[in-house]
Amino acid sequence: MEEIIFPVLGIIFGLGVPILIVAGIVYFILKLRKGTTIKFSYRTALRVYFYVVILVSIGLAGIGGASTLVKVALGEAIGTEFSYGGLYREHQERLERESSNDPYYSDRNWGERTLPEMLNLEMKGHLIDGISLAIIGLLLLIVHLLGRSWLETDSERLGMLRRLYLFAGLVVFAILTIVSLAVGIPETLRYAFAVSNDYGSPAEPLSIAIAALPIWVCFLIATLGNIRGNEGDIQL
Repeated sequence: MEEIIFPVLGIIFGLGVPILIVAGIVYFILKLRKGTTIKFSYRTALRVYFYVVILVSIGLAGIGGASTLVKVALGEAIGTEFSYGGLYREHQERLERESSNDPYYSDRNWGERTLPEMLNLEMKGHLIDGISLAIIGLLLLIVHLLGRSWLETDSERLGMLRRLYLFAGLVVFAILTIVSLAVGIPETLRYAFAVSNDYGSPAEPLSIAIAALPIWVCFLIATLGNIRGNEGDIQL
């Protein structure tokens, strides 16, 4: 599972933290220009905590859990090579090394397992990881959404801190979706037209894009609703 969760957290923190830092600097500059005294508020710190954990939970459930399950589903619908091309390449390399009688070669990952057995184990592992991350992310999300709802007032839900959070989420998932689509669509077309024979896995970026796109749209709608002065139907 660490092969999934650490890249997801890396994406969220790698994109979200710099955005939050820049947004925080802008926030403090605006406060100073208005002549407002900046004081430490435990309530504000708690709200920041809720927003950060909510953002991480969305990434964990969506990018970590949902995208992994989408990858498995794409492999079942289109073909295992579409989702697990890396295993085909690894299997081919193993056959080539075995045929060359390489004395230094040792397959420590799969042993004597056949390609179908390797694919079956990989798919089961992804199912377990996807379901686990989705459940963990959703539980964390629900708990912290309820906590934030209990803490915040109506005016705070339209305030600057919430706008910074919505902006950070909007930018993170917009970049993630666009980059994933830019990689996934060409790779899918190469797979469809058999342009490349290197056993690539187009499902990896494509599944991330499929999972990130609705989150991006939700953040966009919530951000526009916040700017108009109403929360609308979607509250993140």
